[in-house]
This record gives sequence, structure tokens and C-alpha cells, in this order.
Amino acid sequence: MLKNVYQSREQAIELGKSKKQESDWMRNYERQNMESEVERQNRAYEEQMIKTSIAKKGHQTDILRQVGERDRTMRRDLQEIMYEERAAKLAELEYQRRIQTEKDNNNNMLKTWKSTVNGH
Repeated sequence: MLKNVYQSREQAIELGKSKKQESDWMRNYERQNMESEVERQNRAYEEQMIKTSIAKKGHQTDILRQVGERDRTMRRDLQEIMYEERAAKLAELEYQRRIQTEKDNNNNMLKTWKSTVNGH
């Protein structure tokens, strides 16, 4: 009977050891699963951040390109306006010069006519 008690005590101890080993294994397994899941989520987050950063840089580059194009267009338009204004001013000056030349010619003709009329 004592032998049965020792055997059942030994079995209980072995059972306790195996349950503890199983519990330790399960805890390690769950910890490893959680760690691998955390690593996977961290990689996914980093990849998403990289994609977002690239998208932002691409968007920023696109905006800078658009701003540069707008500035070039504005400068070109302003330059065309300045050329048109300059051409208009030159045309006005040429017109005023022609008017003055015509006035001078008319005055000369009038003086000549008066001198011939008064001289006779």
C-alpha cells in the first residue's frame, strides 16, 4: 500500500511537472506569436509611413512643378504685356514725330507762301 502511495505521489509530481512544462510551452508559444505579430504590425506601419512619405513628396514635387509653371507663365505674360506697351509707346512716339514733321512742313510752306504773297 505504501508502494501505491509513493507511486501515486510520483505520478502526481510527474503530472504537475508535465502541466508546468505544458503551461510554460503555451506561454512561450503565445509570447512568440505576439512578438511576431507586433513585428509584422510594426513592419506594416513602417511600410505605410514610407508609402505616405513618398506620396507626400510626390505631391509636394507636383505642387512645386505647378507653382514653377505658373510663375513661368506669369513672367511670360508680363513680358508680353511689357513688349506690347513698349511697342504701343514707340508707335505713339513715331505718330507724334510724324505729326510734328507735318506741322513743320506746313509751317514752312505757309512761310514760303506768305513771303511770296507779301513780296509781290
